[in-house]
Amino acid sequence: MERHPQTFTKAERITSKLLVDRLFEGGGASFVAFPFRIVYMVIPRGEVPASILISVPKKRFHHAVDRNHMKRQVREAYRRQKHQLWDTADRLDVSVAIAFISLAQQNQSSAQVSKSINKALRIITAKINEKAAEATTAEATN
Repeated sequence: MERHPQTFTKAERITSKLLVDRLFEGGGASFVAFPFRIVYMVIPRGEVPASILISVPKKRFHHAVDRNHMKRQVREAYRRQKHQLWDTADRLDVSVAIAFISLAQQNQSSAQVSKSINKALRIITAKINEKAAEATTAEATN
């Protein structure tokens, strides 16, 4: 298991409008890990094994302070737990684009956010492993 730095760099942020459009226009799978809806997509190997986008709607959090607080909580939780996803992505030589969209009506505790991010990363890791297993099985039968 390779150890990844517990940092959150600019390369780990989704900044490409094309990638965001692909992610939300049916290119990605989604699920809910309250208080987030997670949309993710496996993409060809990029600069980093995983990149994320965090969206906290103004409709639910009217004050910028609250939106920024929620985004900070998500970044911190992701930064501390990303190694489990990065290890799998490195092993399979792919990258993953992930969007975290807040569904909550009010601020959540950091513990709740961390627990949800952990659950989401475990689910994504499991799904990536499933796809890889299916692909190797399909290649073996051909």
